[in-house]
Amino acid sequence: MPFLAPLLFVLIAFFFFCGVAGLVVFALSWRKITLYLKARRERDLLAIRSYHSRLSLVVSELLARANEIDEQSKYLPAETEAEWSKIYEKLGRALVLMGDTLVIIKDHVDQKNVKGGREVTLLLCRESIWVSRRLLDFEKRLVTAEKRQLEQIKQVQDSIRAATPEPSHEVDTYNSSTTGDGGSASDSEKRLLENSEQKAIEEKQKRSSEDSAG
Repeated sequence: MPFLAPLLFVLIAFFFFCGVAGLVVFALSWRKITLYLKARRERDLLAIRSYHSRLSLVVSELLARANEIDEQSKYLPAETEAEWSKIYEKLGRALVLMGDTLVIIKDHVDQKNVKGGREVTLLLCRESIWVSRRLLDFEKRLVTAEKRQLEQIKQVQDSIRAATPEPSHEVDTYNSSTTGDGGSASDSEKRLLENSEQKAIEEKQKRSSEDSAG
């Protein structure tokens, strides 16, 4: 059959074309998927780096808060300081673990291990939340203890004031009714009247004696 050979050639060419086209499509798709996964990995690594920087600041802030509370607790009653010592021991271990976790995250980022870096980052986030809540809770207790201590000091001061008698302050005021010789104003007026009457009698006697003599 003369037409069988051309038909067979056409079929072989068609299958060959389909195979080549399939390979081209597969190669392009594979490249596109590879580029997408690579870009996604870079975005994930960039996000983990960003979280690493933020968590580094968070850990530093938590450590500063813990040191500040530790300094304040030294001026509080013994029971409050003992309670803080137990909490500070746990938080100290947690903060050390968080510092080590930051190093592990950086290692995962350098190795481009997205899965490991993401898992450790989530673990560190949960640990930071727990430490922050514990510090906030103790800060509230610290404020309450300080208020109680101030109230006790005020009560002691009030009791001391109540037990101590106030000194009587006698102020010497000038009495306008007092004369220079220690007598009252009425006594001095009496004396003045008596003196004036005595002088009047003496003058009267003197005049009468002068008239009788004249």
